[in-house]
Amino acid sequence: MIEDLKIRNGLHAGIVIIIVGTLMHAMDPRTFLNSYGFLGYVVFLFYMVRSVRQIRKEEGGYITFASAFIAAFVPMTIGVFFYSLFNYAIHNWINPDIIIMIKEVALESAEFAREKMSDFFDVEMTEEEMRSIVEQQDFRLNVGTTLLSWLLTTIMGSIPALIIAAFMRRGEH
Repeated sequence: MIEDLKIRNGLHAGIVIIIVGTLMHAMDPRTFLNSYGFLGYVVFLFYMVRSVRQIRKEEGGYITFASAFIAAFVPMTIGVFFYSLFNYAIHNWINPDIIIMIKEVALESAEFAREKMSDFFDVEMTEEEMRSIVEQQDFRLNVGTTLLSWLLTTIMGSIPALIIAAFMRRGEH
């Protein structure tokens, strides 16, 4: 039963993130690019906390740090897997032209960073040099980059899982 709760919360997180991503992409692909990752973390955090709370309730109000960590980590890992698959589908099948928009957003971000670096650190780089660097980047998502992204995001997701476990554990010290 407890294992089911972790998996169910992960599946729910994955389904919600795909629905949110689909709606965002349908409304405005640029907003999707700028906000989908942030909203994904909000969804994942919700289901991580929900999983720990449900399991703690099933265990009579007590949960160890290790159990709380696993209860938060498993749903996040499953949800991030769905997020990664959806991102891959958007970039490769649903809207392959999104690469053009990604490049535009990268150019805008690089220009902003170039201006700030010039202001604060007296770093001189021309707009042409910066544009050349961004243009050389490959923004496509392939299976390898998708798996690497999932792995890195999962590893980074262990940090909020540790924090959630520290705050939500209850039991004998």
